[in-house]
Amino acid sequence: MELWLSIVGFLVVIGIIVSIMTKKLSTMVALSVIPLIGAILVGQFTSIPAYLAAGISKVAVNGVMFVFAILFFGTMMTAGAFDPIVKFIIKCCRGNPLYVCIGTYVLSIVGHLDGSATTTVLLVCGAMIPIYQKMHMRLRNLAAILAMAAGLMNISPWGGPTLRAATVMEADLTEFFQPMLVPILITIAVGLIPVVLLGLSETKRLKAEGFDYAGVSTEHHAEELSEEERSLLRPKLTVINLILIVLVVGLMISGILTPGAAFLTGTALAWLLNYRKLADQQKIIRLHGANVVFVVSALYGAGVLMGVLTESGMAAAMANTLVSLIPASMTKFVPILVGVFATPLSLVFDADTFYYGILPVLTQSATAMGLSGAGICYAALVGQLTLGWAITPLTPATLLMTGMCDLDLGEHQRYTIKFVWPLSIVLLILLTVFGLIL
Repeated sequence: MELWLSIVGFLVVIGIIVSIMTKKLSTMVALSVIPLIGAILVGQFTSIPAYLAAGISKVAVNGVMFVFAILFFGTMMTAGAFDPIVKFIIKCCRGNPLYVCIGTYVLSIVGHLDGSATTTVLLVCGAMIPIYQKMHMRLRNLAAILAMAAGLMNISPWGGPTLRAATVMEADLTEFFQPMLVPILITIAVGLIPVVLLGLSETKRLKAEGFDYAGVSTEHHAEELSEEERSLLRPKLTVINLILIVLVVGLMISGILTPGAAFLTGTALAWLLNYRKLADQQKIIRLHGANVVFVVSALYGAGVLMGVLTESGMAAAMANTLVSLIPASMTKFVPILVGVFATPLSLVFDADTFYYGILPVLTQSATAMGLSGAGICYAALVGQLTLGWAITPLTPATLLMTGMCDLDLGEHQRYTIKFVWPLSIVLLILLTVFGLIL
């Protein structure tokens, strides 16, 4: 029975990945329908309602938060609250795409100090999207740079993956993380290489297209905004709006309010201050409602997938199968194999399933084979929902980022994995050199 669960589980995951990347199915449809077919194939049709309830309950809170986070930041962007920030960053970047890319990387690193990918996406995308649009730069590069920077910072001691890995090893969090510090810092420096290459590529493209990026003005021009967008600008309320943004984000990060409550309240106050007329509020909903529907529908689809895989036993069976397939001659290379495939495996497993379900199996198997269980954990951290966080629909922040950047998930995955996967290999090599893997 376990073998059949494993086979169907892999078929479900492969089916989802292929259908999304080839655009045969939308993200929401693929995540919602294919797992249900899998549940039927393993003879658990009658349990589907329980699986759906379990999975959806896991993402329900994030769903509420995303609805009002998108509306809140959308309202702020429409009102022009970020215009001063846009002007300042463009001035610092001197109208140079290379500096904009580097600025995105640095801002993403600093913005992810709190360990929350969702907060980082909201802050970085909210500030940088207007700049990229003004300079005619491709938003897919913003998403790729954000993925690299936040992915490396996700290995911080307060990051979810590191905390889970240390828990599995029953190790002191500080002692567990400390040996990784230097390799991570080196990898962050190495990460500047693809960022610079992206900046140079954008510079070359814009020059070839004849676009005068150096002459980009920080002022709004009539031709840049539609009549409706101009009517919704609130330049006199910029300072108040910025204070409101700081207040809402501060209340969320401090834990005084839950993210959903913070953004719900923030949206209500933003509308009260900027758009008291019901007609104006309806305009805001029309402008940003599509992003809300896209992100939240995909999020609940991910909940269906997680519920079916976890509750049906498919996830556990898949983990056991992966371990059993490793030949004896390859035993000593298990940590390396885990590290090499950690990033793409983020497409398959959510954080709890991998770190609390699969990683214990891998570490126990490693110990039985005479290997270091800690080495397996370190290897997993190079990519499993660290550098791999931004390519999986199982991470809510990924859906938020692709929604804000107006990117197709499949295209984003194909493009971004070319940057995050090699960077994870660099980190893997460094951890091996420093003696943490083998």
